[in-house]
Amino acid sequence: MVFLAVLGILDLVIGALLIVSPGGGLAGNGVVFAFAIIALLKGLYSVLAAAGAGFFFDVLGWLDLIAGFFLLLANWGFAYGFFLYVGIIMVLKAFYSIVVGLIGSQD
Repeated sequence: MVFLAVLGILDLVIGALLIVSPGGGLAGNGVVFAFAIIALLKGLYSVLAAAGAGFFFDVLGWLDLIAGFFLLLANWGFAYGFFLYVGIIMVLKAFYSIVVGLIGSQD
């Protein structure tokens, strides 16, 4: 369950990057590109694993895919105001993952 908390910290960083992206300054940043690829891979794995298990409504996996795509756009210099709201949702998801990951590890 600690792994879920680590993924939550990753979501926290991705959400924070999306929150600051409308302000600019993320274009051409290699770290932002790396986090975008990680978010895309994380979301793709989640959506495909859920679909393989017969669950086709994996909202959190799709949220990872959207966040990764928006980070790619921000890295390429296209940052829009609504990226802020996706970043806030990612931060909320991160807090949920961190709390569940740390409480669940108290077995």
